[in-house]
Amino acid sequence: MEIIVFEKESFYRLIDELTVRIIKNTEKHFKQAEWISEPEAKKLLGVKSRSKMQQLRDEIKIEFSQFGKIIRYSRSSIMKFLEQNRISLDNF
Repeated sequence: MEIIVFEKESFYRLIDELTVRIIKNTEKHFKQAEWISEPEAKKLLGVKSRSKMQQLRDEIKIEFSQFGKIIRYSRSSIMKFLEQNRISLDNF
């Protein structure tokens, strides 16, 4: 069995560095992508048809980016759209 001895300051500095690394790795793992595919966007919106997604794009209700046939949707604009169209219980 080996024993490793640290100075108190070195030990706490090591703990701090490990904590920062763990937090960064956890944030990286759970951070959601801003630009999402159509199936993901439809799921967030509760939409089933491609024509409804086309309508939302045509009316510029949500932000999107198109390169050729590839379309990506802005997750934050979808969340903003949902919030703007929320019916509050405060109104009742």
